[in-house]
Parts: sequence; C-alpha cells; structure tokens
Amino acid sequence: RPHLVKDWRYEHWVRWHFRTEAAAREGAKAIEDLRDRWSDWSIEECVADGDEVHVHSSDPGERWVKEVAEVIDRESLSPLLEVKLVTREAVRPSFEAFLAGSVEKEKLHHVDFEGTTRARLFLQGETDLFLKELRLFYESNRDLEPEIEVKGMETRIDRLNFEMTLSDRFRWHDGRPVTAKDFRFSFAELTRSRSSWPWRGAFEFVDRLEVVDDYRIRVHCREFYAPALERWGKLLLLPAHRLEGAITVEDWQTFFREPIGTGPYRVLPVVGDDEIVLEAFSGYPRGTPRQTTVRYRRATPGPDRRLMVRRDLVDIFEPDGWELARIRSGDWKVGTAEDLGRFRHAVAWNLDRDLFRDPKVRQALAHGIDLEALRESVSGERLREWTGLFFPGAWFCPETVSALPVDPERAAKLLEEAGWRFEAGQWQRKRKEGEDQPLEFRLGFDRDNDLQRVIAEFLAMTWKTQGVRVVLEPLTWSELIDEHLVKRQFDALLLDWEMDFSRDLYAAWHSSQAGVGGSNFSGLRNQEIDGLLEQLRRESDPEAITKLTRALQTEIRNLQPCLFVGSTGRRITFREGAVLQSPPSGSDDAIHQPARPISVGPAGVYASRPWWVRSEREEGPLGEKGGAL
Repeated sequence: RPHLVKDWRYEHWVRWHFRTEAAAREGAKAIEDLRDRWSDWSIEECVADGDEVHVHSSDPGERWVKEVAEVIDRESLSPLLEVKLVTREAVRPSFEAFLAGSVEKEKLHHVDFEGTTRARLFLQGETDLFLKELRLFYESNRDLEPEIEVKGMETRIDRLNFEMTLSDRFRWHDGRPVTAKDFRFSFAELTRSRSSWPWRGAFEFVDRLEVVDDYRIRVHCREFYAPALERWGKLLLLPAHRLEGAITVEDWQTFFREPIGTGPYRVLPVVGDDEIVLEAFSGYPRGTPRQTTVRYRRATPGPDRRLMVRRDLVDIFEPDGWELARIRSGDWKVGTAEDLGRFRHAVAWNLDRDLFRDPKVRQALAHGIDLEALRESVSGERLREWTGLFFPGAWFCPETVSALPVDPERAAKLLEEAGWRFEAGQWQRKRKEGEDQPLEFRLGFDRDNDLQRVIAEFLAMTWKTQGVRVVLEPLTWSELIDEHLVKRQFDALLLDWEMDFSRDLYAAWHSSQAGVGGSNFSGLRNQEIDGLLEQLRRESDPEAITKLTRALQTEIRNLQPCLFVGSTGRRITFREGAVLQSPPSGSDDAIHQPARPISVGPAGVYASRPWWVRSEREEGPLGEKGGAL
C-alpha cells in the first residue's frame, strides 16, 4: 500500500512522422474514427501537428502502439534517422554551439535530451553532410569524450513518463512538510556514482527526475519498468532542507546524531552506543502512537539480560537458544510473536567451478539431504520449510514451491549420469591428466552465526555418509562477504538473505549480473531464466505475472544454483501480559482500535510495530507519558 505517494500514472507520448501535412491529417482521422477503442488503448488525446500526429495514452506498454499503427497507412509515413549522442559533460551546451555554426542544421527534425549527457537526434532527408559536420565538430572537442552512434530509421518517437503525486499530509519531525524537493534530493544523493547505497543501481530505467510542483514528481523513463512503484518504495527519503548543503563527513555525522524522519516515532538525540530512545510524533497523519516512549537497549544474551528480564527492566527481546529452551520448558512465563519466514537460508554454489557446472551434480547434492531431519536438528531456532523465492504471501506469487525431496537413489543415479563413479566409499571421476578426482569441496559459513554453524555441520556430516567430502570453512562475516562472495573465491557458501516485497529478482539471477562484482552470486547463466526475469520487468497483467513467478520458481528449483535449506522469521518475546497492540481504526486515523494481543499480519511483525503499547496494568492508562516499552 503506498504511503507517501497518493496517486501515480504513466504518460506515454507517441509521435508518428508523415511525408506531408495532409497525410498527417489523414492519419489522425483514421485514429479518431476508432474512438470506440480509445478506452481499450487508454488514449487521452490525438492531435495532428504539421507533418506529425501526436497520441497521448496512460498505457505504458507497446500493445496499443502496435494496434494503432495498423490503422495508419504505412506508405504515408516518413522515416527519420535516429542518432545517439553521448558526452562526458552536459551535452546541450556543446550541441547548441554546433547548431549555431552548422550549414546542414535544417536536416535536424527533432532532438530529445535524455538526462544531462545524452541526446537523441532525429534527422530527415539527405543526412550524410550533417553527420560529417557533427563528427568533425566533436572530433575537435575530444575533451568531451563524445560518442556518436547511428541507430537506424524510425517512423515514430516515443516518450514515457511516470508521474507521482505525494500526499500533503506528511511532515518531517521538525515540522517541515515532505515535498517533491526532498524526493529529488534523495534520488540524486543516493544514486550518484560514488554512493555506497546498496540500491544505487536499481534505477536503470530512470533517465531523469523532474519536480513539477511541491507535491508532484515526473520521472522521465528510458524504458517501461512494470514494478516501478516497488522500486520507489525502496528510496531512502532524506530531508533536503537539512542536508542539501552537507559536504563533509562531519556534516552527515551531525545529522545522524540528531536525525529526523517522517514516521510515527522520532529519534531523540543519540548520546551513546548502547541506547536509542524514540518518542511518539504527534504530526504523524495516521495518528499518534499510544505508546509515547520506546527505548532500545543493547543487551547481549546472557545472565545480565536474563536478570533485566526478571526485574521487569525489559519488555521485549529476541531469545537466544538457551532462553528459548527455558521458555519452552515453562520456566519463563512470556508471550511470543513469530514473524513470517522472510529470511531464506541456502548454500550458494559457485557455478564457475568445474565441479558445479553440471546441474545434475547440484541436483544430486540436493536429493541427498533430508531437510525435515535438518529442521528437527536445529536447536533454539525454528527452521521452516523453504517455500519459494518471494516474500511469503505476496500477491504476485500465491503459489509456493517446495525443495527437491530427499532421494539418495536418485542422487546416486544423477552422479553416475554426470560421469562420477562410487568406489571405496567415495564418489570420484577421472581427470584429463589421468588422476582420480574425488567429489569434495569447501563450504564457508559465518562462524559467529550459530544457526549457520549447525546447518553447515549437518550438511557436511550427511554428505560424508554418502561419499562426498566437505571441508568446513568458518569465516568472519567480513571475510565471507568481502574476500569470498564479492571476489567469487569460493566453492560453496552458506548465505542468509531477507525477502522484500519486490517481484524483480533480475539482480539475483540474470546472466548479466554474474561474475566478479555482480549480484548473481552463484553465477547462473541461463537463457530461459533471463527471459522470465525480463518479462517480469515488463508485464503488468496480474494473471500473467503469477504465471511468470510460478515458472521462475520452478526453473530455479530444478536448476539448483542454490541448495535452499529453509527459512526463518524473527521470534519476538514479550514479558507475560506486558505488551499489546492498538493500531489506528482506519476510518478515522486519530482513533485507535481497542488494545489486543500482538499478532502477525500478512506484511509481518514490522507492520504492526508502531502500534505496540504497554498494557494498562503495567503503566496505568495506555500511552501515559514516562513509560518505556
């Protein structure tokens, strides 16, 4: 559900170029004669302008364009030569300087400036002399590092915009309104070339962003990207009025010591490393939380934290294995809320290693593991069944998928088909040099993560009994990520990752993202997978989207670029009777629903988090000032 954005729409402009003005008027009339189909095409306007016909639609796709083109006399169209011009610095000043001295400039029919460094030129007539002039001009300006590419003939020019209207109800915690200027600043700051923001590369579909007015943003798109709103939902919003002049690291550090946001709680000035205090924000448009103060304390699992819990100094915590055992035994009287299984756990195979190139080997290793037995062996965590690649219960993926079943006989057959033989209790094969090569590999895991350690030991022990030797490699988190995963210096790594709400998994599985520095960590390169991922970026029909997600999950499960071992969700523990929830009523955001026990909705625990309150018996009337949750 959109939060800061209250309305959004696409604007798709198509211009057809005709040989004469009369032909353009005939083309416009042919489209006008089909007004009964305009609603199907989402057409809002059709205008003849000189030798062009301009059609405006709110449908960003290509289908309506192709259907409209069928009613236009193709012989009446006049093709234009498209030329792409890219420069290192702003392209407009240099191109305007070129035009000022050009003899052949009448050959330029139209120019579109895309961002600051790119331009699309559309030429008509005999264009050789114009192109020669253009190349000579930029050859004398080599410092601009110009690139000139002749793309080909086009009879139409497309322009696609995505416009968002922000709600005017939201305020920063210092009382200033949240505006389109904040949106533009955040986008520019977070997607700049040297930004360390992990989602910096997720906006390839954006050409440039324009502020229309205080609450409207127009995004000029390079291409149609169906889940665009999901992408904008990932943008970390920053206050332009506080940070626009920030230059040094110290400026940013000052902001993060006293940060402001737009949510239901504001952060009080941070004074140390062990505590953060939140205070309910009265300007939040969905209603002020009834719990006025929330205090987060760093409390390492152990005797000290258990003492804090017994003395009622802590209301909520995430139990470790020992604490969970005490809870299950009945020693502690607490309530729990178990989040959705949005954390996936998997062994990522390095498909660039010769050992794992053959999918039969990966499938055999998967068939050799009894995942139900693995889940039962995990102490202190509830490792659940792997159910797919997407957020649990996502609208675009109502069907789940299961892991490959345990089947040692099938595993042995697959290895034999892949050229391995079982001798003396070990799978092996002949190398080209003539030596026997045993089936063995190194499995890296986070040495400080108890769950990963237990999973790694279970896998290694099971595969050993089946003739596969695994060398366990405990690593620090930084070693696992920086030295092995990013540089692709590994055989296999045990990884955890959190599912978000997006259906776009292009970065995780597309061939273009494989290799050193890429986000396709397994190195999967598969044309069918690539096609499904690309279609998911273009498709907007809900039924077609669900078919694509089902097919993608099935193909990934069958190819086994990762061995998916299970999923977990955070388990939140409450002192018995201490915490309830009281969200806004919905019909009137200022009125809260009656307090009730904590529950987990379809979006998980975090969606209900702002509405947790201490119970009346803990601190008097709900929301009374002074208590800390």
